[in-house]
Amino acid sequence: MSSFDKYAPDEINFSDEGFLSGLEFHQQLIANYSTRDTHNFGSKLFCNCPVIIRDDTPDFSVIRQQRAVSGETGEIDISANFEKLKKYKIRYEGYHDTTCLIELDEEPIMPINQEALFRTLAISKNIFKLNLVDEILISRKTIIDGSNTSGFQRTAMVAYKSQNSFIEVNGNKISIVQVNLEEDSAKNTGTKNGIKHYRLDRLGTPLIEIATGPDMTHPDEVLSVAKRIGELLRTTGWVRRGQGTIRQDLNISISEGSRIEIKGVSDLDLIPLYSKNEAIRQKRMLELLELFKIRNITIESIRDLEIINISELFSDTKVSIIQKNIKSGKQVFISKFPKFKGLLEFELQKNYRLGTEFSQICKVMAEVGGIMHSDEIENYDLSSAEIKSIQKKLSLKENDAFIILLSSSEQAKNSLNGLKQVLSSWILEQGIVPEVRSPRSDGTTGYLRPLPGKARMYPETDALPYQLNQTILTNISKIKFEFPEDRIARYKKDFNLSEEFSQRLSIHPKNSLFEIIVTEHKVDPTLVANTILSTLVNLRRDGFDISKINDQILIKIFSMLGEDKFSKDALELIFTSIINSKSHVNLEDLIANLDLKKLDQKSIEKIIEKIVSDNSQIVSERGMGSMGLLMRIAMEQLGGKADGKLISDLIRKKILS
Repeated sequence: MSSFDKYAPDEINFSDEGFLSGLEFHQQLIANYSTRDTHNFGSKLFCNCPVIIRDDTPDFSVIRQQRAVSGETGEIDISANFEKLKKYKIRYEGYHDTTCLIELDEEPIMPINQEALFRTLAISKNIFKLNLVDEILISRKTIIDGSNTSGFQRTAMVAYKSQNSFIEVNGNKISIVQVNLEEDSAKNTGTKNGIKHYRLDRLGTPLIEIATGPDMTHPDEVLSVAKRIGELLRTTGWVRRGQGTIRQDLNISISEGSRIEIKGVSDLDLIPLYSKNEAIRQKRMLELLELFKIRNITIESIRDLEIINISELFSDTKVSIIQKNIKSGKQVFISKFPKFKGLLEFELQKNYRLGTEFSQICKVMAEVGGIMHSDEIENYDLSSAEIKSIQKKLSLKENDAFIILLSSSEQAKNSLNGLKQVLSSWILEQGIVPEVRSPRSDGTTGYLRPLPGKARMYPETDALPYQLNQTILTNISKIKFEFPEDRIARYKKDFNLSEEFSQRLSIHPKNSLFEIIVTEHKVDPTLVANTILSTLVNLRRDGFDISKINDQILIKIFSMLGEDKFSKDALELIFTSIINSKSHVNLEDLIANLDLKKLDQKSIEKIIEKIVSDNSQIVSERGMGSMGLLMRIAMEQLGGKADGKLISDLIRKKILS
């Protein structure tokens, strides 16, 4: 048996390996479908449904099954054909008030969201210096994994590379080659009883896709570029924030490898680890293919692989995992892999072995829970009699391996077909096969599907071409974006904000609201910044629905604060009262009902004087040590009616007098 190092290296020299990476940066846009939309959620790309991500019980569901169709070239795309083999059923769940027949693919789309299109064009032209296309052509991109009810994603290229379309990151020029406007996919909520579940609330959300050239030569540089693009988009105030609103597709290759797409990375901090591990994986895959040659593992031997039902061998097994699966109605299947002994322990990435890759392929092909294999047989507590029965059943030779599947007959068949298809492509290619991989939480990636080709695209028959006229181009030219570093400097200079607040606010979606409030009303800029960046965020984390505190309410609250209608210390109480109210709130009535009307200084001094007098003995005994007690008493009486700092200053002055 050929010897090999079964462990993947911790590090490699990225320059020596010819590491290259490009990014496809996806960010959800906020854009109302029409001026008649009064909500703050933004609308979908091809209908006026509001974009509200929900976790409550859906109002309805439908079950579908999707099939692959030929694209514009007349061929079925390789990735669509791969998904077709899985034969999934899909349950789509929706809500009567935030989803419609368009998301269900029961009604033709409406014209494209004009505001989303305009914002995408303005970002493309004025931030990334791209050339705008003359005519917007909406295409269908075949995707039959269930994430789109129609079996395709609608996408439109809006801009393409120019000589000046690049960003500078750490002194390096990173080219921006294309911008697309597309609709986001449905939200995957898991698989239950063999049926994939998706929510329709996210489906159709406007999504801007920004593609870079393969210009990054180190994993850390990929992270820096992703952060810079994110900063530039956030400074517009036109993009969504929060978990799930940003996803990156990483395109990674090494000089002897091929382009591999890591799909849907949402954790920016893991980008360097995904990039490094993919470079290591490609290097290790080349070593594995050499081992295939040495062992004479051929396309013919892969095609001859068979799956056998051996449930009868385990009728009296003591292995708990097998017992559990048999009781649940599953069967035990096995397949021999000639000349694979030891190879299933071969690490492709750190702590990710060929056996792990086999398991991943079986999961994506048939939703099996995983596999057991002979290279780890000692971990499963099989009896010596069971092992001998397997060896006899498969006529195992010294260098052979096997895998065990606990599944239904159809799952076992689909799993083996998937393994045969992937292994055959490796051997036929004799190199790294282009594919799409899914990110895992530990920084490794798992097999997802073959890399799509040109056959997946074809025209959208329900949308007319959209020409860019001079009026649109003129309006785009009027949009002026302020880059984050320039806005930081201005916030520090004009509003005397701290470095931290300036940095955070410069890329916050409510930075325009901040400027409206502080320029039109007599309020402390730091207080407004802290409210936006901290107070409201903390309320949300505590479970409050801060969507009730919309921009108009915030402006009104700070307007009244600037007019001394209440104390700044009453802000949080006002916020929670608005949130907890079951009906429309009149702020003047709310402040009156809460007894928050701000007192004049003479009235405050009179109350402080009485508090100190009532506790004169404690003040005499403790001096400044009585400060905490007096503040608590004062805040109980004056909370919301006077600023805490003023109360503190008056008490201190009274103690020292």
